[in-house]
Amino acid sequence: MGSLAEQGLRFAHYGALLCLFGWTAFRLLKLRHMEWVSQDEGRAALTLVAISAPLLAVALMLVSIAAMMGAPITSLDWPMIEAMIIGTEMGMAFLMRLALLIAGLCALLASRAGRQGTLIAAMCFAGALLTLSWSGHAAATEAGLGLFHRLNNAVHLLATSLWVGAICWFLFLTLKAHRQPDLIPALPLLRVMHGFAPLGVGLVAAAALTGVINAQLIFGLENSVSVLTTPYGILLIAKVLSVGMMLAFGAHNARIGRRAALKGESDKSESSITLSRLRRSLAGELMMAVGVIGLVAVLGMLSPMTM
Repeated sequence: MGSLAEQGLRFAHYGALLCLFGWTAFRLLKLRHMEWVSQDEGRAALTLVAISAPLLAVALMLVSIAAMMGAPITSLDWPMIEAMIIGTEMGMAFLMRLALLIAGLCALLASRAGRQGTLIAAMCFAGALLTLSWSGHAAATEAGLGLFHRLNNAVHLLATSLWVGAICWFLFLTLKAHRQPDLIPALPLLRVMHGFAPLGVGLVAAAALTGVINAQLIFGLENSVSVLTTPYGILLIAKVLSVGMMLAFGAHNARIGRRAALKGESDKSESSITLSRLRRSLAGELMMAVGVIGLVAVLGMLSPMTM
């Protein structure tokens, strides 16, 4: 297991990449035609995360190099860093990720309100997210099976990112609708959430299926009993339980949204109660998602096999 600094940087970096693509992509998929969602909605926070992501990528790369060399980060020199970046697959993935993150940030800054800039940024952030498939356990699988493992992991990352992006958007808009009902109408928001249900089910199914395939490729499902007794297995159980809690929260959100959308609530007090229930449920789902990202950051540094 890596140092606490490396684990923390992995957690922050993974979270930033998942949020960047999920936030921009979900806006394009589900919110671009909503007149009550301003083009600048959440832009400041998005830009801040987009600025921090390249810095986190550089910091994580340096800490990872130091860990692999068994030396303190202060002792690293440029020839050592260059050799690790240019001469390894992980290093090339880092360079590609860094370039895509900077390009995505430039697309956000260059276009104040245009959808084209958001589309370019989403594509760049998607590419940056996919480079994570060229590190960790997926990178250890070789030949044609290795390519399949990376592609499967890529689908897993994209589906998970969109799921997280949807949670963040719905929580953000629900909070705003509760505080500023004149700016964000409750009923249209609830209808958007109800309309998201089919896509949400598809994202969850994709994430679950690719997750099972990843487990098979990493340690083999037939070895589950022995793996679950290791630190890797214990954290994997915690991850599965956390995802299960996310699904429970998501199902609760869907029931609230469906009931409100079909009923067509018009009373402000009733809408306020509904939004309050949604806010608490979405906050719980997001907390579980944060926990899952933290567990994934640590799992990627552990071996599933007993020593």
